[in-house]
Amino acid sequence: MKQKLIDFLVCPTCRHSINVKIKKKIHEEIIEGSIICDHCKDNFKITNGIPRFVVDKTKDFVKTEAAFSSKWQKHHKNHQEKDWVDFQRKWFLDRYGWKTVKNFNKFLNTKTTILDAGTGIGNSAKFLSANKDAHVFALDASDSVDFAYKKYGKLSNVHFLQADLRQLPFKKSFFDYIYSDQVLHHTKNTGTSFKYLVKFLTKLGHISIYVYNKKAPVREYVDDYIRNKTVKMSVEECTKFSKDMAYLGKSLSQLKKKIKIPHDIPLLGVKAGEYDVQRFIYWHFLKCFWDESDNFERSVGVNFDWYSPKFAFRHTPKEVKTWFKESKLKITNFKEIESGISVTGQK
Repeated sequence: MKQKLIDFLVCPTCRHSINVKIKKKIHEEIIEGSIICDHCKDNFKITNGIPRFVVDKTKDFVKTEAAFSSKWQKHHKNHQEKDWVDFQRKWFLDRYGWKTVKNFNKFLNTKTTILDAGTGIGNSAKFLSANKDAHVFALDASDSVDFAYKKYGKLSNVHFLQADLRQLPFKKSFFDYIYSDQVLHHTKNTGTSFKYLVKFLTKLGHISIYVYNKKAPVREYVDDYIRNKTVKMSVEECTKFSKDMAYLGKSLSQLKKKIKIPHDIPLLGVKAGEYDVQRFIYWHFLKCFWDESDNFERSVGVNFDWYSPKFAFRHTPKEVKTWFKESKLKITNFKEIESGISVTGQK
């Protein structure tokens, strides 16, 4: 934890000022210590260089975050490899309409306080840190933040925190850009979590989110049926199931076959067109992810990411647009794809 982070923090419980007691420090990095609220006296630990603000101990929240902690414990390295980072970056630029890194960096140059709400293993924090005059506050409620800190903690303008995006240790109207990609649908209520984040936007500030899109009706039915069982599994059991789904996805992918659907089938949510067999089954009937780069462990991680967390809600474009309208945000970019909905809006 960089010492200058102290200047930006407030108590996430009562929003009053805090004091920091330092037990171990290396140069300007606080390694061990505690953060104490001046008002309510809540005490938050600093361990292994990270301030720990998560206080929600409800069963469903813990189950969801434990799933991601387990995932990243095993899969952080294969998700920090260059090919995956490059793929995710290209996908991000396309989804949010930036198209090029240059365009996105030009946007970032207008921002000084950036929230990466759900940083995972930190790849997004690195991407958001291009403007060296800005502070990037990258948080995650799971233990993934430890791997993010180990990989990117030396970046001079990035601060890593373990915190719940529904209980932020910052003042309202603090951030001029909030980024929450593939995260909000894993909270207990996607819409209310989004509206909570909006309270922390400055006037004219931007927010970008990506949430799961509702899939074809058979896929939705099968997802609900399977997840009703997998969320109750142990990590080992769900990992085995996720491996089976990866093997299935790989086998379907190796067919190298395409099918042609001559007409729309509205009842099944199928549109006319030519489909790769694996992708046709994937989007319309069953999630069996297979990484096109043939990375088996990464494929297992993506399947586990879907089948293990307690919270994994899907939404319609109409729902998402309603959240922005009710929050008095102007939508500046909107893109719907099979997997999800990417939106940027301005206050």
